[in-house]
Amino acid sequence: MRILVEFLSCASLISMFASPLFIIKLVIQTKSVEFMPFYLSLSTFLMSPSFLVYGLLNEDLFIYVPNGIGTVFGILQLVLYFYYESKSREESGEPLIVSYA
Repeated sequence: MRILVEFLSCASLISMFASPLFIIKLVIQTKSVEFMPFYLSLSTFLMSPSFLVYGLLNEDLFIYVPNGIGTVFGILQLVLYFYYESKSREESGEPLIVSYA
């Protein structure tokens, strides 16, 4: 029974980390990060490596494998966010803050 729970939790963690990847297609097509929240990507990146290290220290395959995958996905999301965020700022040519005073 324990092994079943471990596999289910591992599968749910991997699906949780992979769910923002469906937005990546939209980000690439629109060349805009409007639909990909930065703080979600950042929190995924910050949480995954910490649990990856925890799983490695405890030699727990069911902790470090999904969090290792989450670390890779978190890095991918942040790289795409910064790439397309800078691209959209370059293309718009508008200042980020407009003062009408």
